Amino acid sequence: MIKIQPIVRDIVMNEIEAYFALTSGYMNMSSYAHQIKKRVEDLTKKKVTIASLVVSLSRLRKEFKKSKPLIHDVWIKNINTKLPISEIIYENNSEFKKDLESLHKKIQVSQDDLFTTTIGTTELDIICSSSIEKKILKHFRSKPTVINRNLAAIGVSFGSEVFDVPNVFFSLLSVTARARINIEELISTPTELTFIVAEKDFSKTVALFSDLHRKTNQA
Repeated sequence: MIKIQPIVRDIVMNEIEAYFALTSGYMNMSSYAHQIKKRVEDLTKKKVTIASLVVSLSRLRKEFKKSKPLIHDVWIKNINTKLPISEIIYENNSEFKKDLESLHKKIQVSQDDLFTTTIGTTELDIICSSSIEKKILKHFRSKPTVINRNLAAIGVSFGSEVFDVPNVFFSLLSVTARARINIEELISTPTELTFIVAEKDFSKTVALFSDLHRKTNQA
C-alpha cells in the first residue's frame, strides 16, 4: 500500500513556493490540502481526507525545520565585474576543433579580459570581452551560428569552506531569480560563480550581490 506521507513530501519538494510557505510558517495547510487532494489520491490509488493531508503537512514542517535551509546566505569574499561582454556560438565539428587548438597561440588574452570556452555535444560557446571579439571571429574559418552582444559579467567569489555545503549555487541563483533577472550564461570555477547578464541588468545585479556581500561580511 502506498503511504500518503512520502507522496505529500514529493509534491511539496517539487513546488518551491509551497516548500517556503510551509517551512516559513505561513502556509494555509487546509487550503493547500484541498489543492493537492486529487493528486495524492491519483498517486496513492485511494481516497484521502483533508485532515490526513493536514497531518502530513504538519509532520513535514517539523521534519524540514530540522534540516538545513534550502536557500541560505553565502559568504562572498569579492565581486568582480567585466563589460562589455560578447557571446559567440559555433557549431561543434572537427574543422572547428582544429582552429580552436591554435586560438590561444594566436590571440593574446590579458588579465583584464574575460575569455572562456564551453564545448557541448553540438555547439561550442565562447564568452569573451568584446574588445577581442573581432580577433576571435577572424581566427575561425567557420561562421558563428549566433552572436550575442551587450552583455556583462558579474563574478562572485567565495572560500573553499563552501565545498561541502549543499545548495550554494542554488542560493546564489535565487538572488537573481527573485529579482527576475535573466541569466544569459553561467561560468563556474571551484571558488567563483560568474553571471552573464544583459548590460541593462548589470547595475541591478551588482547591487544585489553587493548587499549580500555587506550582509555576510557584517555577520
